[in-house]
Amino acid sequence: MIVLECLDSILVATLDRADQNTIDDQLAEAIEQALTEAERRSAVVLHLRSATPHFCGGADPARVGRWLDGDGCDALIADSRRWARLFDRIEACPTIVMAEIRGNALGAGLGLALACDLRMASGSARIGVPEARFGLLPAGSTIRRLVELGGMVNSQRLLLGGEIIDGTEAHRIGLLHWVVDDAVLETKASEWVTRVAKQSPLALREAKELLREARLGDAAGTLARENLAFSRLLANDDSRARIGALLGRLGRADAAR
Repeated sequence: MIVLECLDSILVATLDRADQNTIDDQLAEAIEQALTEAERRSAVVLHLRSATPHFCGGADPARVGRWLDGDGCDALIADSRRWARLFDRIEACPTIVMAEIRGNALGAGLGLALACDLRMASGSARIGVPEARFGLLPAGSTIRRLVELGGMVNSQRLLLGGEIIDGTEAHRIGLLHWVVDDAVLETKASEWVTRVAKQSPLALREAKELLREARLGDAAGTLARENLAFSRLLANDDSRARIGALLGRLGRADAAR
């Protein structure tokens, strides 16, 4: 269901559940286990990708079928809460999580991608929340993340119109950090994962937490957290070595002028 490969400070998690990697309890648990493994290994980056033609097609059809049973509302709410916990866990994980998106990222599958810190997709990726076509809504707090990243107007367009857009358009409206040609997606994603992994691990963890707090809009709390981050960084041997190396390079540059 998920294949894990450790490459130095990078943990690659490859989804491999049928064609669409649709979400059920087992896949949600497997992704959580990948997050736990990333934390255990102190991985700097978790690279979430797919072995199939699609990143994640949303809710597993078997789960959707349960929602039509007599206690279907309870089952739907339970699934939505389960996925919301997973997406929150991704955001709270100290490891930087990057999604490499090909094919479908729809509904809760888009929610999974939006919970990641970084997102790169191929130009032909299919991105959207088409649930209203079928009398449903995307689960797992996907709408909240969609509005936060894409804005209200674009979220209304996708949610109310059931429009599925390609990677190029998703990048234009702010849902992606990068869009690349299909043929180079794997290569470009790996290059960026490697680039991120070369940064200071502690600085990345502190930055991720500060970005999260900034999104919540607590200016005073963010400033206090920022000051705490500075104190931790300046007490960290790796950070001090990096700063010293920078000062050394700047000193050599001044001397060469």
